[in-house]
Amino acid sequence: MYRHYINVLHTTTAALFITLCFLALPVTATAQGTLRIVYELPEPEDIAAARIIYQSELAEEVAQIVEDWKLLKKDVTLRFGAVVGPHFTVLRNDALEIQIPYAFLTEMLALFNSRSTIEQDTPTTSALNALHHAIYHEIGHAIIYSQKTGISEKQEEEAVDNLSAILLISVYEDGAKIAASAAKAFQLLATEPDNTEHTKDDIRRVKGINCLIYGSNPDKYQDLLDDLPPDSMNFCQKEFLTHHKLWEKVFNIPLPD
Repeated sequence: MYRHYINVLHTTTAALFITLCFLALPVTATAQGTLRIVYELPEPEDIAAARIIYQSELAEEVAQIVEDWKLLKKDVTLRFGAVVGPHFTVLRNDALEIQIPYAFLTEMLALFNSRSTIEQDTPTTSALNALHHAIYHEIGHAIIYSQKTGISEKQEEEAVDNLSAILLISVYEDGAKIAASAAKAFQLLATEPDNTEHTKDDIRRVKGINCLIYGSNPDKYQDLLDDLPPDSMNFCQKEFLTHHKLWEKVFNIPLPD
């Protein structure tokens, strides 16, 4: 995992939930944008999910990466405990906000728990990995909204999926594994009986993420070719390099391979 820089007190009690919110650093005095984290007071049914998210320190780790790699030009709030989401929104005061319900993690936990025969990490780890991918996906929307990227509205959803996978693969020691959990979540969602509207899109996202994982290290992830189109051996390497360079240009920094 990416090294932790922020020391956050762990709690095994409900102390987190007696306050309206917990504000997490980093906050700097530079023009660089920061990711400000807010944990809203959860409803009783959301306490377990809220505790898992908070104690994982996942959001604080993302905030540190945002700062270290200077990913944002404007401040963005990452708010847990929203009613709908995950999604990126612009508030009436023009503040930028990523909103994620605690129920999203609950849904991911249920999804992975329902398929216990699939080879995976624990359902909790897999669910947190899917959340990890979702946060970077929404950060991608914030980036495209707040700065010039050359990415059109039609390209945006695929572009931010690519960004999320590339950041995970490039910056995290076990990032390919995190991204693979997100791909697995989309694969499971695609087979849900009531998922008739988004099945095609979910399958596209599975292939897109797995293609980037394979393209980042074909020798290491050779087994992914079994689930990718026949021409993926050369195509996915080019895809990874193309999108890797695109986001390096947006951020004006060299990302790790």
